[in-house]
Amino acid sequence: MRRLGKVMHVTKRGLVLRVEGVPELGRAVYDGERRRVGSVLDVFGPIGSPYAMVRPAQGMSHEDLTALMDRELFTRERESHGKGGKAKEMPGMR
Repeated sequence: MRRLGKVMHVTKRGLVLRVEGVPELGRAVYDGERRRVGSVLDVFGPIGSPYAMVRPAQGMSHEDLTALMDRELFTRERESHGKGGKAKEMPGMR
């Protein structure tokens, strides 16, 4: 697991994290017990210290989200891209 960042706020849309680096949109987000919390919905703020909005996973209550305040969240090192485990190459892309 790779550290994503720390939960700073809980909003109606989800969680706001101060992140280390810029995560991929749609990337799955996990808590310290490796439970799926949600996915990266948006990245915003200054390049040097960005924030990310995490959309909660289905079934996460407001109380579940509030319990994550000031906690570190994580993403997986690599995520599979289908059966072969590799992303398909796009024509004209290197």
